[in-house]
Amino acid sequence: MKKVSLKDIIKDVKEPWQIKDIAYINDTALRIAKIHGVYNWHTHRDEDEFFIVLKGKIFIDTEEGAVELRENEGYLVKKGKRHRSRAKKPAWILLIEPIKTKTLGEDNQ
Repeated sequence: MKKVSLKDIIKDVKEPWQIKDIAYINDTALRIAKIHGVYNWHTHRDEDEFFIVLKGKIFIDTEEGAVELRENEGYLVKKGKRHRSRAKKPAWILLIEPIKTKTLGEDNQ
């Protein structure tokens, strides 16, 4: 595998909600995504999902409330927790999750 530049990958991810897989480590995927607007509420029944903000600011909404994440901050959404992400302005995140994770969650398929 060649060297990975997250700054370069961010430049390639132009469309909101576009996801780009950048590496697979065993059964785990590292994915870059652009967030802008509000994503659908969904649940991952069997997988945890970790969000790290690379550029911008996002919110992760859960039924318990919202978590604000700024650059270089992260948040773990545990399996089975209903959630959605949103950003008022374009933001880029690194997702760490099992390769098999369905982006939309089980309740939106």
